[in-house]
Amino acid sequence: MIGFIGYGSMGGALIRAFLSYGVPVEEIMINTRSPEKLNSLLLKYSGLSVVSSAEITSCNILFLCVRSEDALNVLHGLSGFTGHLVSINGGVSLADLCAVYDGPITKAMPSLTVEAGRGITLLCHNKVCETSQTVEELFSKVCRVMILPEEKFSDAENITGCAPAFFAKFALQLAECSDLSTKDAEQMVKETFIATAMLLEKGEMSLEHLISEVATSGGITEKGLNVMDEKMPTVIKKMFTEMH
Repeated sequence: MIGFIGYGSMGGALIRAFLSYGVPVEEIMINTRSPEKLNSLLLKYSGLSVVSSAEITSCNILFLCVRSEDALNVLHGLSGFTGHLVSINGGVSLADLCAVYDGPITKAMPSLTVEAGRGITLLCHNKVCETSQTVEELFSKVCRVMILPEEKFSDAENITGCAPAFFAKFALQLAECSDLSTKDAEQMVKETFIATAMLLEKGEMSLEHLISEVATSGGITEKGLNVMDEKMPTVIKKMFTEMH
């Protein structure tokens, strides 16, 4: 059985992704302090189990999807749990988790893009993690998996986890700078983002190659890129600094 404690943004995205991409309903159990949030999910997946804190400890794999400040307190309360713990709490280190639980632990940094069956989830395992392959295969149903040492998570998460918001913000500001209606501009920019991603994937085209294909010498794209080259590196470096 696969258990989830918490049904926030990321926990909910993972549950919906696993259900959409092949994990049977009867293999998932959910424990949450806000069961009313599950109403629409339960309407779609009628066999889903919503269980108590005591019952959730029977799961073989247990996802800890609560706020980072609550994670260790919740973990302390899981008496009787002997399975594989998966923590998606960026603010809680493996060392902190291992100090409370001596079983197999995986620290995971997924992205909301798992609901689209894409993106990258970052994983690192503790030293007693003999069941790591099972967890990796589970995540592989909904995204690509990248194993990294924990000290690399911060910079990597800025790209894999945070970037969807950065891309959306850039798209929104691009739309807002036009003289078009909000509806038309957002439709254009969203479709162009999707098409660009598909082009990168389909043609196995590098980012640099795509830039050179679009930007002709002396053209308007090149002028825009020149401004980005002048301003964006400083902005992005400051973003990385603030996010550490």
